[in-house]
Amino acid sequence: LLMMQLALQEVAGQLDVYARPSRKAPFLEELVELCGELIACQVQPEDLGDALPFLEGMSAGKIKDLSLIYAAYLGHLRRDGRDRRDLMERLLENLEKSGYAAGKDVYLDGFTYFTAQERRCLSILLRQAHSLTVTLLGEPNSKEEMFEASLRTLDRLRRLAEREGTPVQIENLTSQDPSPLGHLERHFFGESLPYQGASAPIHLLQADPVFSEEDCPLPIRLREADTVFSEVEQTAAAIRRLLAEGRCRCRDVTVAARNIEVYESVIETVFERYQLPAYLSRRSDILEKPALSLLTGVLASVGGGYEYDDMFRWLKTGLAGLTPEECDQLENYVLKWEVHGGMWLRDIDWAENPDGYGAPWTAAREEQLSQVNALRRRVQAPLSRLAEGLKTGETAEAKVEALYAFMEELHLQDALETQMKAQAQAGRLQEAEETAQLWDILCGVLDQFVEILGEEPMELEEFTRLFRQVLTEYSVGTIPVSLDQVQVSGVARNDRHTAKYLFLLGANDHVLPTPGQGGGILNEDDRDELAQRGIELAPTGMDQMSIELQNLYAALAQPRSGLVVSYPAADAAGGELRPAFVIGRLRALFPNLQVERES
Repeated sequence: LLMMQLALQEVAGQLDVYARPSRKAPFLEELVELCGELIACQVQPEDLGDALPFLEGMSAGKIKDLSLIYAAYLGHLRRDGRDRRDLMERLLENLEKSGYAAGKDVYLDGFTYFTAQERRCLSILLRQAHSLTVTLLGEPNSKEEMFEASLRTLDRLRRLAEREGTPVQIENLTSQDPSPLGHLERHFFGESLPYQGASAPIHLLQADPVFSEEDCPLPIRLREADTVFSEVEQTAAAIRRLLAEGRCRCRDVTVAARNIEVYESVIETVFERYQLPAYLSRRSDILEKPALSLLTGVLASVGGGYEYDDMFRWLKTGLAGLTPEECDQLENYVLKWEVHGGMWLRDIDWAENPDGYGAPWTAAREEQLSQVNALRRRVQAPLSRLAEGLKTGETAEAKVEALYAFMEELHLQDALETQMKAQAQAGRLQEAEETAQLWDILCGVLDQFVEILGEEPMELEEFTRLFRQVLTEYSVGTIPVSLDQVQVSGVARNDRHTAKYLFLLGANDHVLPTPGQGGGILNEDDRDELAQRGIELAPTGMDQMSIELQNLYAALAQPRSGLVVSYPAADAAGGELRPAFVIGRLRALFPNLQVERES
């Protein structure tokens, strides 16, 4: 992000469409993402330039500007002899000469398509590895749109192998499962053939809230919940019953949703109450972490005049050296007397009565004021040194040094380690794993500032804005910390491995599947024009919708013993939500299947 900002500044005078580019994070992030896509697709700036004579209107101006920005960005990746290319580029440079893949059997799973970079990697593997096995989701000679991307990938892989002189063997793996779930897998996107087996009447569904192989031979359920919270509660209760009846273990259960970000915090809260260990497959937003709130909050405080909201955003993180009780005591005084601005940093103690005007002074109130001033001094000392360093330091490096000194004065690294241990002891193992990564990420961000912008003059407002923007580029993830956990993931991140039971949440219209995102820096017309000139980028539009449908199909084909599809009837604001087409399709395939609603 920092290098993109420098690249924009460098070529700003040559730009037409982006002559006055936005300095806001979303625009810079879109540019970085687009350049990453161009790199992955092995598109060079000169390729964009060669396409210019064939383009007209806004597309021509846009591509011309992007070629200049992209060239400047690539230049900064190699500035000062440093190599800041992405890991895939470095892999391609070193994989073949390292001989790492020689004689190995390589297996690739979960791909729908391969970028140009990835295809180059596959070429090396074809030349060196003993064998290369790629699994794709699809059907031979299928007319289903959702399999078009996979079939194109299959054709490309076949041609790639022929070019490398490698024999190809194509094996089709099909399912012969005669059960209702097998019928669902075969016909959900195929011929609308109603299932001929028995389906349980509604009174038996109500008698057994989960599944009963004796009374309910149809292992598929549809549920409508009032809200997201009640939907998750119903799911947790159903999983507890499955466990209590000995039908499965936690690791046999998968919970998935297309809009998993809506469900994550609710699942964490509800599953903890139901004592269900769960692993959430996600990349957590780093700005939501207390350590990052501490630093963004204190920078906002110094730059914004020490207002109440900014001050207590960082003081309440638990990492500022105050206990929650001490923070509450200080906050009560600040609210009572509307403390703000320079009152936080002055050397003279606060002198107003903690209980407000008219309250008589007593020994207890004198002691309370003394405690408040002691707390304020503990805040003032590191804060005033940070403020001085940020305001006197003229360069990015000087401001980084001031911020790092503040972090050290608060013993932030030790505080994070203590926080991580407390989370682990409380059983919040995934949260502890995420906390363990924060210090290294913070130091990495500060190192980037020094390395890329070191001697650049920089005002505090710009430093604060860039610091926050760079942090938005990071997220933290973990691997499962226990073998026996309920697996929770987004449909798009689902590993597609079979599970005994699948609970598919959030089956609402315009969510499952999610319609493609229009607009962006390159719209569909721009991408089509580039494709006609041989510049092929990542799938968008209908191709992306096909991948969405394929992810849905893979999820529905995942369970082996039971499937529950549910949706909320209203959003958080009380607005009505409609069920997705999945609900109607399931009822068409299983005519006796009814939607269970909250009474």
